[in-house]
Amino acid sequence: MRDNREGGFRGGSRDGNRGGGRGGNFRSSGPREMHKAKCSDCGQETEVPFEPDPERPVYCRECFQKHRPKRY
Repeated sequence: MRDNREGGFRGGSRDGNRGGGRGGNFRSSGPREMHKAKCSDCGQETEVPFEPDPERPVYCRECFQKHRPKRY
């Protein structure tokens, strides 16, 4: 098992650079471009931070919480 002082438990290097993901060196380039979409459940107009794919459902914030997988 790795010592946490060596850069973390999953991968990581000695300088602390873990790469992508939530723990990585993410640098925000400013506000995200938002795209308008219609919720697949309730039909409410919403905005999402990605280009919606017509083949996949898009949910508003409230409906997304209903469809989100349970975290244990």
